[in-house]
Amino acid sequence: MRIPIRYLVIPAFALAACGNNKSAYYHENAAPAAEKNAGDYVATADSTNFSNEMSRLTSASRKRIRTADVRCRVTDVFRASTRMEQVVSSVQGIVVESTLKNEYAKQYDLPYTSDSLRRMQLYTPTANLTLRVPVASLDSVVNTLTAMAAFIDHRALTDQDYTLAYLANALKNKKAGHSAGTITTNKNTTTLDVAKYEDQQEETKIDRSISNLKLLDDVAYATFTVELFQSQAASVETVINPHYVSRAGFGAELRTAVAGGANMLRDLLLFFVNIWPLMIMAVLGWWGYRRYRKMLIK
Repeated sequence: MRIPIRYLVIPAFALAACGNNKSAYYHENAAPAAEKNAGDYVATADSTNFSNEMSRLTSASRKRIRTADVRCRVTDVFRASTRMEQVVSSVQGIVVESTLKNEYAKQYDLPYTSDSLRRMQLYTPTANLTLRVPVASLDSVVNTLTAMAAFIDHRALTDQDYTLAYLANALKNKKAGHSAGTITTNKNTTTLDVAKYEDQQEETKIDRSISNLKLLDDVAYATFTVELFQSQAASVETVINPHYVSRAGFGAELRTAVAGGANMLRDLLLFFVNIWPLMIMAVLGWWGYRRYRKMLIK
């Protein structure tokens, strides 16, 4: 028995509608879940609940920020910087910046053969790294670097407590949320003034929350700045002598010399031609002087 097509079309449309409703349901609930996670993250910026006793300076709940700064000499800058990047990655840290460069000093070009020179370039390899490592791994990372160092120029470790600054921002935001930030209105107050005041209060609250979130990131991840250098090195290479390469052949130089001499003779002749009045005056003066001497002798 054949089933009419109209009895099959209606159930198909019903199933498609159910599928679309189900898909829409999941999409509508996925967005609030993501927003909830972001909201929970932002809420940590204004939390004043601490799991440990706050009276001790070494309490785990205190907001302490640790940093390290080391400048040292190593035998191989490239190998040491690569090793530091690997160590940071192994402890789930990040390399914020890694820069390698050579600081060049004097350059010398010394005679080597008739058509070449020995060029010696003095340079100092350096590297600058900015590392972010979990605070619990900071000491081990610093020790790894100092173990590779041949000479430590300076080493600085800091541990600063920002608990009060964090609490100040959190309490101010809670107070602003409870009071709702009202403005006293009068006949000179406009709707625009009220809107500007509310925007300023909201922006101030956001800035304090962002400041606390950055502080929490700095508490969890220490900043480690490293400057590496090694002893001055020399790069020696053989280069072409430009004076030899650019020098003309013997025939060309001979022709040039003959032409140069002819030009010099021409210039000399023209010079004497230009001063012929002076030469005539000099001859007449000499002749007059000779006659005067003869007259005195007689």
